[in-house]
Amino acid sequence: MGATTILSEFASGTRAADISAEAIAATKRHILDCAGVGLAATAEPAGRIVLDITREQGGAPQARVFGSSLRTSAISAAWANGSLSHLLDYDDTGFSHPTACILPAALALAEEAGATGADLTAAVCVGLEVFERMSLSGRQHEPELRRRGFHPTSLYGCSAAAAAAGNIVRLNPGQMAVAIGLAAANAGGLTQHFGTWGKGIHAGNAARAGVTSVLLARKDYFADPDGIDGEYGFFSAFHGTGNYNLGKVADGLGTHWSIVDPGLTIKRYPCCGGNLRALDAARGLLEEHGIRFDDVARLEVDVHPDLLCTVRFHKPTQGFRGKFSLDYVLAAMLLDGRVDLDSFSDEYCNSSRMRASLDKVQINTHPEWPDDAVSRRKSPVTITMKDGRKFTKTVEKVRGSPGNPMTRDELLGKYRGCASRVLKGERLERSIVALENLEKLATAKELIDTLTI
Repeated sequence: MGATTILSEFASGTRAADISAEAIAATKRHILDCAGVGLAATAEPAGRIVLDITREQGGAPQARVFGSSLRTSAISAAWANGSLSHLLDYDDTGFSHPTACILPAALALAEEAGATGADLTAAVCVGLEVFERMSLSGRQHEPELRRRGFHPTSLYGCSAAAAAAGNIVRLNPGQMAVAIGLAAANAGGLTQHFGTWGKGIHAGNAARAGVTSVLLARKDYFADPDGIDGEYGFFSAFHGTGNYNLGKVADGLGTHWSIVDPGLTIKRYPCCGGNLRALDAARGLLEEHGIRFDDVARLEVDVHPDLLCTVRFHKPTQGFRGKFSLDYVLAAMLLDGRVDLDSFSDEYCNSSRMRASLDKVQINTHPEWPDDAVSRRKSPVTITMKDGRKFTKTVEKVRGSPGNPMTRDELLGKYRGCASRVLKGERLERSIVALENLEKLATAKELIDTLTI
């Protein structure tokens, strides 16, 4: 049995009752997190453009868009919510950025399908599983994909979004195979867009591809049923012969849930995941030693050169570029003891204080380090004081990762900080109640009501 068939049978047949309680609970946390960052984006200039474009294109009022009163087609809503969810680079990370592709696709069809909250939760969990199984199959080759400019989020996200949306509308296995394969034909996304608003669209395009493919498959549209594993399919095209192992697709599928193990990281900071270890290390040093900015001579971070292929901007003069600049985020942390949504405005970026802080940050690359996953992520931080004292810290498991998870209060604190840019007072609190009790809601519409205005 081929990989497309295995994934399509799993995605079409899995229901909430088939999923472990631990996986359901983890999926709900990531739905809450994704909804929050999507809401926050609607208050940003780029997010307002996404809303404007979606409104201007019109469409039958089939689905709704985060943080707005906008009703549009399911395809357009998937694109808008996916783009919003990934725009600020504050969405979850791990096996790339799956939830921003998957949740918007499932939401786009959930209301029309009369899905329950449990149905929505299960569909997102299914999509996460498909994303991870595809990613895992080619993970050994993934660094090379990135070096060539491909963004894994929008490679695997298309088929994962189709799996989630197809699960919501109850596609049969044959239809699901068509949807997953058709969606894969839309895979793309270039890392050239990192540090710009263009990156957010990668998740939107994936969500849109998933929903479009499901709507076609539901009408029994004819397409090749081996779009993932065929001789000229997804893996052959993107990874190349010998660079993937599709045996990983079926191993433990339906019993071992990827959202639990290996899990995903909920971001503490609204920037590229490649910055997170260094930021936690710097924050730890500042807090543990009561370090003040004026007393610091230098902050150094040691990295593998490969990391700088992603966080590649040095002393940027555009605030948004700072999300993909290691020296920028460390300079912000050194200056303020925090990195948040307000750390990436152009005004803050070009302030005299920020430029002075950037001058204190030094990045040391180590080409002699082994070219393995551990070394590529390592980023110890050393702070040298003006009086000559030195403090060093290395963080292996960032806050928000499966090995060092956020508390409920931390997770809700992040959500409130994001969602309160759009939702106020009782509406904000109602959204939290709906998200935390999602699997108990009689309809997914009850959740969508709280995330729109």
